[in-house]
Amino acid sequence: MGPLSGLLIDGRALQDRSAVRGIGTYVRGLCEGLHGLGVHPDLLLRAGAPPPPELARWGLGEGARVPVLKRRIQPVADHLLVMRALSRVRPSLYHAVEWAQPLRARVPVVVTVHDLIPFLYPRLYPWMRRERLAALRLLRRADAVVAVSGCTAADTVRLARVDPARIAVVPHGVAADFLPAPEAEVDAVRARLGLDGPYLLSVGTFDPRKRVELLMRAAAGLEGLTLVVAGDQGAYAGAVRAAAAAAGVADRTRVTGHVPLPELVALYSGAGCLLFTSGYEGFGLPLLESMACATPAVGFRNSALGEVGGEAAVLVDDGDVEAMAAAARRLLDDPAERADRVATGRAWAARFTWETTARRTLDVYRTLTSM
Repeated sequence: MGPLSGLLIDGRALQDRSAVRGIGTYVRGLCEGLHGLGVHPDLLLRAGAPPPPELARWGLGEGARVPVLKRRIQPVADHLLVMRALSRVRPSLYHAVEWAQPLRARVPVVVTVHDLIPFLYPRLYPWMRRERLAALRLLRRADAVVAVSGCTAADTVRLARVDPARIAVVPHGVAADFLPAPEAEVDAVRARLGLDGPYLLSVGTFDPRKRVELLMRAAAGLEGLTLVVAGDQGAYAGAVRAAAAAAGVADRTRVTGHVPLPELVALYSGAGCLLFTSGYEGFGLPLLESMACATPAVGFRNSALGEVGGEAAVLVDDGDVEAMAAAARRLLDDPAERADRVATGRAWAARFTWETTARRTLDVYRTLTSM
């Protein structure tokens, strides 16, 4: 397996619904980046589920299997289950890509923290906060913590009391698939969704902190434009549709559910702009994905979004729906400003690659091992 052998990464997110969400994107991007660097770790996997396609695609190994328990029990039991798995396979280093840190381990442990939102908004996520409280406390025992942004690093110090010296900030990357799509592919997705004219795009699962009501109010201030909401809404689908009706934009809103990657790229590429109304993000990947597809992004200035969007995204005061709508309208009506934002955005997004993420993560591994 090359000079960096014996790595074990928690790959279970690639075997369930998380595969098409943020954590799956992270695991897939990290493994792809490591593959490009000639490093092929083993994956910790779910028992009783087929291995993910990434296992064969990038020459990854199957390191160990962890039993699958009931949804609410798994996060609590994981600390013990992962500890037992590590004692069986004895890797050189274990990387928990979300919360699955072992209770104890005889090998170095790296934990990636994407955000600590359940602890920042406990009233919005009471059950998740209870499930993850032990994991928050265990972060202090991790040999190294990878935070995906400076904002998340600061939260980890403040809420988990992790020593800042053990935290490395390693941003996400943008997959190479996110490029301006050919016109024929944009036309095809337009036809499938019945999009006759210009449209706005929003991407993600609209749990409470995403503030779907602000999104719909912004869309209401942009008359003549269809709003496309892409992403698996799960239990929040009803709330999305209710917010559209309350804002008077139900007739010009398309809620697509999950769309395959090629269609998502085409949706980004054909949009007038991306609207991003989240109240808090540990990172905020849709901003970069949109800009990589040559579509300007408009969001609120909060949490990690300033780090992720830089000077390329248009960020307005948090919660100012009128300012968001006005910024979007300028991008649609002013060709010069739009062209400037498109060029700046593509250059900015190009700085975020999964190979860079993998290389910087390897640096963290090397500080903990003699591999």
